[in-house]
Amino acid sequence: MAAARALVEDLGASTLRVVRWFGGLGALTFDTVRHTLVGPFRGRPIRFKEVWSQMVRVGPRSLLVVFQVNFFIGMILALIGGKILQSIATGFTPYVGNLMSIGIVLELGPLLTSIIMTGYIGAALAAEIGTMVVTEEVTALRTTGLHPVRFLVAPRLIATVTMIPCVTLLGDVVGIFGGMLVADGLLGISSTVYFERAWDQLGRDDVWHGFQKSLVFGAIIGLIGCYQGFQVKGGAEGVGRVTTQAVVACILLIVAADAVLNYYLLFG
Repeated sequence: MAAARALVEDLGASTLRVVRWFGGLGALTFDTVRHTLVGPFRGRPIRFKEVWSQMVRVGPRSLLVVFQVNFFIGMILALIGGKILQSIATGFTPYVGNLMSIGIVLELGPLLTSIIMTGYIGAALAAEIGTMVVTEEVTALRTTGLHPVRFLVAPRLIATVTMIPCVTLLGDVVGIFGGMLVADGLLGISSTVYFERAWDQLGRDDVWHGFQKSLVFGAIIGLIGCYQGFQVKGGAEGVGRVTTQAVVACILLIVAADAVLNYYLLFG
């Protein structure tokens, strides 16, 4: 009886924590949107200099690692896809270009780029804001009349939502190019045939759907990274804890959102 009661209590406590977490994240989202859209009309605009600084941080400085991962993912997908198509029939091998364009632009590009950016940017946002909370810089902002959401969260969210889709599109191109090297070097498919197949298969809706995914993923990374930073308790150990929680939560929500978006964008 006591064990059953403890189990119910633990389940209830976990449920409350989850509800509280989503509620806090929703409140932060509302405040950020309000400060971004309504603030300029009330004489409290978002600082463009800070937004630009965060955009440079999220975009150009992350390109190298995104390009490296997408390049090798493109090669891996071409190897696996080429092998499968060869096993079906000899004449199916040129269709690896069709597979690459859809697989990367619609799914692997947005998903993998967002997971990379979670570790690169999401963790940094949580650690940065968490450190500011520990050193009482956030309290100092409130004392001087600066709202932490407008000063800290809004520029970072604008940067992630704006730059992650751009980084994703560039990563898609690199990934398709990586697949072309495998197709030309190992599968005997000329680059001309490969790109013709890829271009013919890729539609405007496919690019738009991949772009929509990256917008949602960028918002998830920016919001969760900032929200977890405000939840820090304790010193350096607390900062490390919320950083880890931010990365895990971002990856879980990105994968879940990807499943939901795939359903609505492809079959809805």
